[in-house]
Formats: sequence, C-alpha cells, structure tokens
Amino acid sequence: MKTAAARLQSADTRLIPSPAHPDGVPPRFHFLPGSDLVLSQYKGKPDVAIAVDCGSLKQLGPSVPLFNAAKTTVQIDHHDFGEPFCKIMVVDTEAAAVGEIIYGFLKVLRIKVTPAIATCLLTSIIVDTGSFRFSNVQSRTLQIASDLLKTGVDMKYLIEEAYWKRSLTTARLEAVSVMNMRFEMNGAVVWTVVKQSDFKKENGLIGDADGVTDALRSIEGVKIAALMRETGKGTYRVSLRSGLGINVARIAQVFGGGGHHNAAGCSIRATKKAREDLIRALCRIAA
Repeated sequence: MKTAAARLQSADTRLIPSPAHPDGVPPRFHFLPGSDLVLSQYKGKPDVAIAVDCGSLKQLGPSVPLFNAAKTTVQIDHHDFGEPFCKIMVVDTEAAAVGEIIYGFLKVLRIKVTPAIATCLLTSIIVDTGSFRFSNVQSRTLQIASDLLKTGVDMKYLIEEAYWKRSLTTARLEAVSVMNMRFEMNGAVVWTVVKQSDFKKENGLIGDADGVTDALRSIEGVKIAALMRETGKGTYRVSLRSGLGINVARIAQVFGGGGHHNAAGCSIRATKKAREDLIRALCRIAA
C-alpha cells in the first residue's frame, strides 16, 4: 500500500469519477458530500484512472475505454472473487468494506480525515456490513468506525439515509417485485423480475430498486434471493443475496459477474432461457 500511495501522491493527476451505474449516483446516496461531482461522461485522456469497489473491468461498463486509456490504472477493492485488471493493485479481501481500505490509504498518505471524508467512508462501511449486522464485521471494522465518529459525523443520520430510508418510488418498486416473485426448492430460492415498463410506470431508475434483494432474502425460509432488473439494453442486471454457507459469488462469476459470498451480481441476457439457466444454477447450490 505504501508503494501505491507514494506513486499516486507524486503524480500530477485529476481524478474523474465515472460510475458503472447507468443512472449515475443512486438517489439514496445523493446526501453524500461530493456526489454532485460524479460525472457520467468525460472527454480526454486521464493520467490516472482509479476503480473503487469494482471486482472486474466489466463492471465499469461504458467507462472501460476511458479507463484503459489512462497511463496508470489503480484498483482499490475488497471482493473475494475479484479479477485483477490494473497496474497498481490495492486489494484486501479481509476488509468488510472498501471504506476500510481507503481509510488506511489516507493514513499512509497522511491526509487528514475531514467530516466530509468520514461521512463517505463510514457510509461505505454501513452499507457493506448491513448496518453492522453481517458476518464480515471485525474488530478492525468497529475501530475504524470509532475513529471516523470522532470527526463529528452523525452515524444515526448516515444509517437512516443510506440504509433505512426509502423513497415512495422504491417502495412501489418493492411492491411490484413482491407481486412478481416466484419460489423454487420449496421456498429456499426466491426470484423476481422488474421490467422496464415497471420503472417507467413508477418514474423510477435502476438504482431505485437496490434494496429489493435484501427484502426478498429476509423472507422466512429463503436461502437465496435473486432480483433481475431489465436494463432496456436487452439484458437483466442481476443482484444475488444468500444466507451463511452459500456462495452466490461463484454463480455470479459463471455468468460474468462477481462479488462476495453472500452478496453478488452479474448481467445476463433478458431472455427466458438465460433466466432459467440462472435459476437452475441457484437451485443447485441451495440444495
């Protein structure tokens, strides 16, 4: 990490955030400091391109050509089954969230962690630990959270904004998802589809349905939950969640995606066959 930090600190670069998310920053994260600076397009050739919390190059979506055009590429990630694709790798698969890694990175660079920075880092930890409920929480996680709280950030506010608060559009899309859900393996696997027509009807974006998979996974008896969101480009954006002991990241990898043991994702063609292939694969590991 020290070598990577030194190289980045000495470079005269400009970071251009460019999310793989087709709709930009999801609405529920608009409260974060700097969210308005995120660009969906950038003309030029960057000196340094940094991919954060990205397990594979494919996840950068339309930003791949811009990213690959950079002289130096950096991957900061914590995915268990990520694919290395950068010249400089800052990867810690033991970290509960990428926010932990960046916190350590800033310490190496001797950059003061301001309340604005702490807000973003703590939100990263809150989201990836399920508000400190998941098994990836370690003593280091809690220590870093404690350090960030000392800057004056309001953790209750962050948890409310990033984890619990839902827009009316999100609530309606969740209702659509529940109405469309189907069960397999005597209730061990649940899956649902949100179509483009559903998003248009509710005036919603892809990101407005982010919390649906967790809601499905919380149903009693469910071991694996799958949400398929139609993108309008002939594909489904798939989100997977599972209980302890079931590695959905392996299935996501088979379909060109990745993630963590209990939270992963991929993209598949928006066809009945592709959907059935995915469901069969999920049923096999749920048996």
